[in-house]
Amino acid sequence: MSGLSRRELEFALLISSAHFAQHVFYRVLPPLIPVLAVALEYPLWQLGLLITLYSIGMGVVQAPLGVLADRIDRRYLLPTGIVISGAAYVLFAFAPVLGGPLPTVTILETTFEGGFLAMAGAMVIVGVGLAVVHPAGYPMITDNVDEQHKGKVLGFFGASSKLGDAATPAAIAGLILLLSWEGIILGFGAAGVLYGAALFLALRSDEFETVPSGQRTEGDADPTTTTELVREERRTFLYPMTAIYVFFVSSGATSHAITAFLPAFLVAVYAHSFEVFGVHVGAESVASGYFALVLLAGAAMQLYLGGVSDEYDSRLVLVCCMGLATVGMVALAVFDLHPAALIAVLFVLGGGLYGVNPARDALISDLTPPEFEGRAFGYIFTAATLTGAAFPTLIGYLLEHLGMRAGYLVMSIGTVLAAACVALLYSDWVYVPESEPDSDLRTDPEGSD
Repeated sequence: MSGLSRRELEFALLISSAHFAQHVFYRVLPPLIPVLAVALEYPLWQLGLLITLYSIGMGVVQAPLGVLADRIDRRYLLPTGIVISGAAYVLFAFAPVLGGPLPTVTILETTFEGGFLAMAGAMVIVGVGLAVVHPAGYPMITDNVDEQHKGKVLGFFGASSKLGDAATPAAIAGLILLLSWEGIILGFGAAGVLYGAALFLALRSDEFETVPSGQRTEGDADPTTTTELVREERRTFLYPMTAIYVFFVSSGATSHAITAFLPAFLVAVYAHSFEVFGVHVGAESVASGYFALVLLAGAAMQLYLGGVSDEYDSRLVLVCCMGLATVGMVALAVFDLHPAALIAVLFVLGGGLYGVNPARDALISDLTPPEFEGRAFGYIFTAATLTGAAFPTLIGYLLEHLGMRAGYLVMSIGTVLAAACVALLYSDWVYVPESEPDSDLRTDPEGSD
């Protein structure tokens, strides 16, 4: 973070704390599923459905929230979303009681009682509230950080998400020894409400720009429409954004294989365990530690590559990251690794796969007019989230029928395709930067423009 002004550093910490909170809330429920299964006697697939509903709620509304983020003062939008999510977790904690009066619903011969329906509604609201972080956060970074330092802040912003992913299960592992599941979720919910209120107060400072750029200029508040941007800026926006979307989907396939199934892969293939001070640490615990290493490697790499993205072409950074991720995936699938070698491979895999965010997000920001940036991030995250919703199921089927090693080798194709998508951006037929306005290739090859 060297080189940032005091104001930029304060803003980076502030906006990254919102991204951290988003991922903390995303990881609250999964560690509690074993406890909920016993306490509430719901089948695992129903508890998994609660997480799916969160993802659907978050995915569907990011696009419309992106439009709002380009029209509404973000100091109202961002804190409000987090407060809503916190309040929804408070509702979740009381759902068994509040849902009692609700009627039982039967769908396809499956019965959902009132308490579960209240939980389901709460999780949808959690997802909707937190969906505002991306479409509001990225354009605020553009508005509050000097262009030459934006990569560093994007790296800090991205790294905070992985720290949130890793911190929440660790915190719940300790809290579960002291509190009931209701108390844990109630605590997270109340903390979310208080944090959202504090974020609103912090953003009221005159130091930070929260008004969308389109609202700060005289004349039309929204001079560029989606249709105009897509139709008229094909090789400065439409074609490269399409390539980036396919990059999201392709790299996301490999990412889901790691996020959802790496612990299962490590237990099935390696089953490493050890004893320390007479305590046996089983294969499942060791696998969870390895998984945490992957996330932390991603966070560390994002912090480093944020600064690199300020100095080098974002496309080159993305290709290198996908190359590292491919090497890690192939090594996991093909070789029998010593524990020390496994740590090294997982660090390379996590750094490559999850270190892409600063360069990827800087590229999206560079492609997008400032008054359109909230929508651009909202659209692409909605499209990528909804497209990738089926990946865990499909990957699980693949691993079950091909085996863990063969399945992971197949999933390495995702990072190869992602690198190919970025490579397309070196072609003038796909991407002509705004800095080349006089290029003849800015004219449609068919002569339609």
